[in-house]
Amino acid sequence: MCNKINHDLFHVADTELLNLNGLEPLDSPCLWEKVSAVLLLGFYGILLLDLIRKLAHSLRTHGTKAAEKDPETYPNEARLALSSKISFVSSILLLATHSISLLLLLKGRGNPCNSPLSSLTVEILQVISWVIAILVVYRILSKRYLIFPGVLRLWWISNFLISASHLALDSHFVIKNHGQFGIQAYADILGLLASAVLLAISIKGRMRTAPDDERSNLHDPLLNGKPETHSGDKTESLYSKATFLDLVTFSWLNPLFVIGSKKPLEQDEIPEVDIKDSATFLSKSLDESLKQVKEEAGSGISNPSIYKAIYLLARKKAALNAMFAVISALSSYVGPYLINDFVDFLSDKKHQSLRRGYLLAVGFLGAKVVETTAQRQWIFGARQLGLRLRAALISHIYRKGLVLSSQARQGHTSGEIINYMSVDVQRITDFAWYINTVWMLPIQISLAIFVLHTNLGLGSVAGLAATLIVMSCNIPLARMQKRYQSKIMDAKDARMKATSEVLRNMKTIKLQAWDCQFVHKLESLRNIEYNWIWKSLRLGAIGAFIFWGSPTFISIVTFGACLLMGIPLTAGRVLSALATFRMLQDPIFSLPDLLNVIAQAKVSADRVASYLQGEEIQHDTIQFIPKEETPYAIDVDEGKFSWEGDSRSPTLDGIQLQVIRGMKVAICGTVGSGKSSLLSSIIGEIQKLSGTIKISGSKAYVPQSPWILTGNIRENILFGNPYDAAKYDKTVKACALLKDFELFSHGDLTEIGERGINMSGGQKQRIQIARAVYQDADIYLLDDPFSAVDAHTGTQLFQVMQHGKIAQAGSFKELLKQNIGFEQLVGAHSQALESIITVENSSRTYETALPEVRTCPDPSSNAEQIQQREEPEDDLSPEMKEKEGRLIQDEEREKGSIGKEVYWSYLTIVKRGALVPVILLAQSSFQVLQIASNYWMAWACPMSSDVAPTAGMNFVLLVYVLLSVGGSLCVLVRSTVSAKAGLLTAEKLFKNMLNNVMRAPMSFFDSTPTGRILNRASSDQSVLDLEMAQRIGWAAFSAIQLLGIAGLAVTYGINLNVLQASVIWNICNAENKMISVERILQYTKLTSEAPFVIDDCRPPKNWPISGTICFQNLQIRYAEHLPSVLKNITCTFPGRKKIGVVGRTGSGKSTLIQAIFRIVEPREGSIVIDGVDICKIGLHDLRSRLSIIPQDPTMFDGTVRGNLDPLQQYSDSKIWEALDKCQLGDIVRAKEGRLESPGKYFYDDLDCILL
Repeated sequence: MCNKINHDLFHVADTELLNLNGLEPLDSPCLWEKVSAVLLLGFYGILLLDLIRKLAHSLRTHGTKAAEKDPETYPNEARLALSSKISFVSSILLLATHSISLLLLLKGRGNPCNSPLSSLTVEILQVISWVIAILVVYRILSKRYLIFPGVLRLWWISNFLISASHLALDSHFVIKNHGQFGIQAYADILGLLASAVLLAISIKGRMRTAPDDERSNLHDPLLNGKPETHSGDKTESLYSKATFLDLVTFSWLNPLFVIGSKKPLEQDEIPEVDIKDSATFLSKSLDESLKQVKEEAGSGISNPSIYKAIYLLARKKAALNAMFAVISALSSYVGPYLINDFVDFLSDKKHQSLRRGYLLAVGFLGAKVVETTAQRQWIFGARQLGLRLRAALISHIYRKGLVLSSQARQGHTSGEIINYMSVDVQRITDFAWYINTVWMLPIQISLAIFVLHTNLGLGSVAGLAATLIVMSCNIPLARMQKRYQSKIMDAKDARMKATSEVLRNMKTIKLQAWDCQFVHKLESLRNIEYNWIWKSLRLGAIGAFIFWGSPTFISIVTFGACLLMGIPLTAGRVLSALATFRMLQDPIFSLPDLLNVIAQAKVSADRVASYLQGEEIQHDTIQFIPKEETPYAIDVDEGKFSWEGDSRSPTLDGIQLQVIRGMKVAICGTVGSGKSSLLSSIIGEIQKLSGTIKISGSKAYVPQSPWILTGNIRENILFGNPYDAAKYDKTVKACALLKDFELFSHGDLTEIGERGINMSGGQKQRIQIARAVYQDADIYLLDDPFSAVDAHTGTQLFQVMQHGKIAQAGSFKELLKQNIGFEQLVGAHSQALESIITVENSSRTYETALPEVRTCPDPSSNAEQIQQREEPEDDLSPEMKEKEGRLIQDEEREKGSIGKEVYWSYLTIVKRGALVPVILLAQSSFQVLQIASNYWMAWACPMSSDVAPTAGMNFVLLVYVLLSVGGSLCVLVRSTVSAKAGLLTAEKLFKNMLNNVMRAPMSFFDSTPTGRILNRASSDQSVLDLEMAQRIGWAAFSAIQLLGIAGLAVTYGINLNVLQASVIWNICNAENKMISVERILQYTKLTSEAPFVIDDCRPPKNWPISGTICFQNLQIRYAEHLPSVLKNITCTFPGRKKIGVVGRTGSGKSTLIQAIFRIVEPREGSIVIDGVDICKIGLHDLRSRLSIIPQDPTMFDGTVRGNLDPLQQYSDSKIWEALDKCQLGDIVRAKEGRLESPGKYFYDDLDCILL
């Protein structure tokens, strides 16, 4: 406080700003002394409550595990950090400064307030507080603390805010009353520096440095596996090593920038994240939070509140972010507050002290530095907090998916779980960004009204009313936007679901010539999405009009009210008000955004909470018995199980099963009798209603449908286990994989495509059996054993299931003698075996028995049989050697900045870019009119109330209204045209990508993971739909706005740093989002299949007539860099005959069929059907005339009818006839929906009749 300013000067300053309620003025020193006293007493109250809380917690948890360890304590090996010593010195320095202040007050000096009791009370409380703080710091230095206690850090932060407020207020009075700094002021400056140091220490919070081995414990695996291995040159976290100055300036990123500026960054060059930001640490922290919530709620609560757990996890970081946000908001209004004083100084330099001008300049600069620093910190902190929540929640969602019960899994599909981890978690993390708006909004509005009241008096009331009106107008817009966004998400989900289904069944779609129908289906779904997006963007354009027009409306109302009330409008007051109006834009639009984000976060949090509280697999379902205690490997007694969890209609009932160790048991039964469910009960996947299950030994399970991981064959077999050469060789030999390895280009290191797409069905089955065998388990559960188990089972035990019960049990011969059902199953199997034996016997007289099957005349051919043999290393093409024979190649990675051609393609794809000049002209016009309106008000208004205005104030206000409204209309035009142009561009690129992908050859889908395509169709397309035009527009608009601020340097200079940052930010964002455009453009230039229709070469309408197929010197390979699969095939299949192509797994049978449909184009040779060379006609003409039952099961999401007749070509009677022929009619009739029942219930059955 200043000792040279007397009571009269302060009284003059007080009377300039009278409070409407008769209280002391807001800038009165007495008021701030009282506020400080209240804050100090409040802090003491918080301290007392914290002590009571800790005491109660210690009493409640006395003797429990929760009280055994203090999370803030450290191991004995931790070293005392330098910050601990500095905190002690700074605390002593602050005690000294406040002691000096107290002595000055006792001598009657340094008291600007007419109430010495308030000043004495504050200083006494400060001295007592710092004595306590010093004792606390000294005590904790000798205790096992790793971080400073939270209450102490809170006190340091609060003291910094109080010191900064006092010093700012003192400086204000010195400037306003032409005073000078005294001893008290310099003491306050010294105290502020010490408080700033303690603030920095409180942010870091660490007292000691833990040893490296303690830190390494935090890198334990998230799941029960091995920890991740990192390359030796992986750098440690730059953030964790950063000093206070590095954290403030973000210079800790400089080493990464240096590397990135020289060359593209590689994965091993990216530093590790800080321990507190790692998924392992955060997942563990969320676990502890959930555990704490559960303990506090009591033992009767099984599902703790996810809201409270998130609060406990994020509260410290959120409080720190809130502090920075409040500091940023407070300092942002210092500039508008000082503008009037600055204009007064410039207009009356002769009577003003030069020191006052310097102090004003320092005030502008200091406030802007504080604002920028605090703003960067809270923005970074909010993003960091969001990522922490994201990592913690995603890890929990993933882990929950591994333990969901069968019934809970039915309510959460894999697509829904992915939505939880992407959409819902993102909305929750967005709330971490907007949460600071909760306390920034009232502060910003209050400060704006305070600044207006300071300059315009009661005119600020009109400004407040106008602000509330604009804010209320935004609320219905936000509600409508929320509804549109919900519709967009629903439409996008439907489109992505259909897209995923199309990609998953692309081979079937191409074989059946359904390409056009599914393209039309996807386009119709996209049209629905397009309409909702356009409604949303159109509403967004109206919102932009209100956003940029709100300063105009508020200023017109405020200035009009001033004219009516006779309040003089000087240039300084007008400029200060205009700057304040522009700053009101953010809080005005923050309220609807905040409400929208809160609503979305609430819905998403409820969804995630419901999922995390879902029923889990019963961990006590199976009893594990030591081997020495029982002779049985499996013992099920009176087992009753249900997939639905309903005891009234169990899936399995009365199961009595005992399997002696080493015995082979076959479970037989018709479709739907419960064979797979019985195996699921043994592995604990189905809910047990009653009975007992005892397992002795480890178990391995082989599902009915092969489950293959993307990777090489060896990785699929090892499945995370260490490689044992002897054991591995024995396993592959036992599973008959050696011959397959000889056929593969790189043996067992050959890469398997997505879902094993480049493997035959038998190869995939043997690979997953080898995976189970390599586990070296005691019990092997094989679903559908006839494809893998030794056929000599005559002396082993059989179990026959009927209607979910074991109807028969015994050996093979015993069950045949009982003559009650088992013989029917064997009879059907025997008939199939007899037909195979007949074929084998007839193969010896092949030429005599089948004279029609002949080879085409070719003197140079030896009529080789369809075969496939091992390729020697020398036969590999150079391209294959370079790519190491990989089927799935790494995704293309562009280096450097985005090319100009990408920007040009995006800007000119619609109407050749004719709309771009219109958008730029509208934005430039808005900028010119906005600057002109502000300049007009500054020029037309007098410099002081003593000077007459240049023109009548009514005319001045009218011109201002016209210019401002014109600028707002330009914004409306720009927003509308930009939204429409951006959406048309996105739609054009989408259709180009869709048509190119659907016309791509099958080799593209074999070598491209589905996820790559889906990412472009989902996230990249969303960027184009909703963000791309806006990002490019804002980059250009920010540059235009930055070029136009020279007209009113005082008003716009306050936001100069914001404008500069926005230019850089928007350019970087546009560059980043343009990657999505580049990725989609890649998929608009894919290599296409042959034409659908060739008009000059179309087959006859009745083709094919007999179906004679002639292969002439046919050679096939799947890719240019891969070896040939079929070589020199020359033979003829006669028409109207049933021809069987026989060969071992991987011999090329399926490849031959694919060649007939031109899924794989011949490298050499020809295929002629009824005299028509199929390589010379269109693909649609070929594939639509042929029919096939694919090897891989194909199911589309939808009803039974939709799966059997996707093109809606057949009547109900035809569909029922097909079902009855496949023995599925009764099963479908038993369902309530019959033909409209979901097809997923018949996945294993309907694929055989998709005709």
